[in-house]
Amino acid sequence: MYLKKVIIIFFSFFFSVTMNSQEIRLKKGDVTDNIRINDSIEGTYAVYLPQNYDSKNPPAVIFIIDPDGNARQSVQLFRKTAEEQSYVVASSNRKIDDASIENNLKQTLEFMNSFYRTVPVDPNSLYIAGFNDAGQIASALPLVNERVNGVLAINNAWINTEFTENRKTSYSFSAIVGTKDYTRYSIVNINDFLKDEDFPSEINYFEGGPESWPDANTIYNAVASFTLNAIKEEKRQKDDSLVNKIFESEIAAIESLRRERSYYTAWVQLKKAEDKFEEYDRFDDQLKELKKSIRRNKAFKQQRRNWYTVKEEEMLQREDYTYFLETDVYTANFENIGWWASQIDNLEEGKSNNDLLERNKAFRLEGYLNTIIGSTYKDLISSETFLDQKIYISILKTIVDKENPDGYLSIIQLAGHDGDYQTAMLYLEDLLKTGYDNFPKLYELEGVLDLQMSNEFNQMIEKYGGTAKYLVFDTEEQSEENSTEQN
Repeated sequence: MYLKKVIIIFFSFFFSVTMNSQEIRLKKGDVTDNIRINDSIEGTYAVYLPQNYDSKNPPAVIFIIDPDGNARQSVQLFRKTAEEQSYVVASSNRKIDDASIENNLKQTLEFMNSFYRTVPVDPNSLYIAGFNDAGQIASALPLVNERVNGVLAINNAWINTEFTENRKTSYSFSAIVGTKDYTRYSIVNINDFLKDEDFPSEINYFEGGPESWPDANTIYNAVASFTLNAIKEEKRQKDDSLVNKIFESEIAAIESLRRERSYYTAWVQLKKAEDKFEEYDRFDDQLKELKKSIRRNKAFKQQRRNWYTVKEEEMLQREDYTYFLETDVYTANFENIGWWASQIDNLEEGKSNNDLLERNKAFRLEGYLNTIIGSTYKDLISSETFLDQKIYISILKTIVDKENPDGYLSIIQLAGHDGDYQTAMLYLEDLLKTGYDNFPKLYELEGVLDLQMSNEFNQMIEKYGGTAKYLVFDTEEQSEENSTEQN
């Protein structure tokens, strides 16, 4: 696989230079931001040192890959975890490049290398966390290097069975996924596969998604699986007080789900807790009582029955979306555009459903539809396929992702280049109605100079607050002026 080749290349670089650490002064118990990667590489990162940090006996490190490059924000979310479970946390301020796997890995590893030269940590206790698309990068890294002890995948993950089979030692996999996120099922499949291969793995759910970060307590519980596993493998000292705190946090998360009437999700989390604390007999009675309490709840029983029904309906709907998208794009079936629009309307309505399971299903289906249309759009726009197919997928993109300018810009350029100015102007106004104000970019679209020089185009720009690049005049006023001059 292409990703495999890229990862191996960069990891050979990464671990050849990481052991050259030099300590600098960082404030304990606070986030230190804007640390330069080095003098020759642009970019900075943030670090949090727990108050009990000791450079002579350094703790494990968690590297966070945030696709938006909000290092301080992501580190702050891990602050409680770092403090109570003794981790150093670091995150880069550089954004993930959607178009380049190589660049993403190169930037991530440059940041890690800089960190290792700066902050002493346990070189044998390395964990990677990734949010959304960065979850795929994070979950790929431990599969090709034995030094990575665990991965925390948030709302997205990736697996290759060949990598897993070739790894000599297991690593911990801890996932967090929002109940509204369409990636839930793929993450469950990855988790089940790793469990079957005897890799320590678990999933934590939170009522959110698809773009939202989980709360600090959910992160705490997910990282706790690393901590407990390290204690079990005698890589960390036993600490009953810490284990008790972790257990109390786990129970609090389950109780929170119950208060939100998300009884089935609470049950799933409880089953996970039983596995997580199977080494600790002192918690058995409390877990059993909580299990009985949830099972006696009529709403739980109904949610459990409904869950399997909802899941089956959702899988069938996803299959329909995939099939119809492929056939409609291939045939450029413009007559079916209305059907796609109605699907989005139905999902929008479903997101307000009083039933929690139905509501979350609508969010997940919307995310799935957005993803498959976005992926198809990306592939087709850069290909040599027919014009009608490019216009069709661009229209679908404006339907599922109304605020994203890419689909509108593609239609303006494609239709304008084909001489269909009416369609181009229609989507130009639709774009400007979304609040789009990058007016210079509209004049940078290639191959549509006649459209850009037209009065209609320039008047539309001025109507929505932009400055026309080419001369604009009122036709009636100009006609009256010419008549006066002739008289």
